[in-house]
Amino acid sequence: MSTPSSEAVERRLYNALWWAKVQSAGPLEVEPDTPAVAGLTRAASPDGSTVWLVPTLPSGAGHTVLEELGTPPVAVEQPNETARVLSICVACCWTDRSGPAWPGSVGTLAQIRSVYAGMRGRPEQSSDLTLIIGSLRRLHATHWLLWNEKAGEVRLGPRVITWSAADEATLRDLCRHLPDPPPAVLTSEPPPEPESDPLPAEVADD
Repeated sequence: MSTPSSEAVERRLYNALWWAKVQSAGPLEVEPDTPAVAGLTRAASPDGSTVWLVPTLPSGAGHTVLEELGTPPVAVEQPNETARVLSICVACCWTDRSGPAWPGSVGTLAQIRSVYAGMRGRPEQSSDLTLIIGSLRRLHATHWLLWNEKAGEVRLGPRVITWSAADEATLRDLCRHLPDPPPAVLTSEPPPEPESDPLPAEVADD
């Protein structure tokens, strides 16, 4: 049996280190020049200043596997409201549905509240905002969304890059059935579109 080269050993140690970080903290936002890691998908942030490393999920991964990979599913607290708010954020932030969902556009709390009321088929109620904010916080904690509570702005989170073509087709159909959000009024200028990532998506072990 041949002995692994020192380069191969270093690569495996490097991959193991990053996987330990992901298992501890979930998807990681790193510098763009960070070398690729086997099994972690790369996605440039909207302004291109950082890159997200997200585990490539096995097909049919269950709750235990997701927890081990640092990507727990959406919290079970208020699951219906949380799922409803996620679908609304997809409709607000995925404005160019001819392409992939990531990175999407900036959505606003005002848009979410408007679509939420339209989904419920009634005027906004005082309890709605509490339910919406709670769902946004849970989705932010599990990296489905990037929620800026101070600015009242939201983006799709790095975990959406794991959606398959079939997932995105289902979500496109869902968005067509949701009320149209009003135009977004942002507190700041939107970031520029990211440049393409010159590094490979992943590197196989030697």
